[in-house]
Amino acid sequence: MPPIINKDTCNLCGICCDICPQDVFAFDNQDPPRVKYPDECWYCGACVIDCPVDAIHLKLPLQMQIVPSPARYGSPGTQEAEALRKAAAFSRSVIKEK
Repeated sequence: MPPIINKDTCNLCGICCDICPQDVFAFDNQDPPRVKYPDECWYCGACVIDCPVDAIHLKLPLQMQIVPSPARYGSPGTQEAEALRKAAAFSRSVIKEK
């Protein structure tokens, strides 16, 4: 699913268009950005993180929501555990409904 832009919240700053590594958005400075290439989105979250008014949200595909299970792969090391905590926190932040 492509990024979701709340047109009522968007302040037309264009940061999402500038920051997107895949150039997913189209923007003409008069209307809120639109997702021009939805299949090109990497779900990197750059647009969500950099939007100053929190107008963009991502719904991650199911495959991207799954975190490796310690029961199957063993306990992660300290650095891996911290990385998994950060990844899980980010996943929760972009899939929450507002």
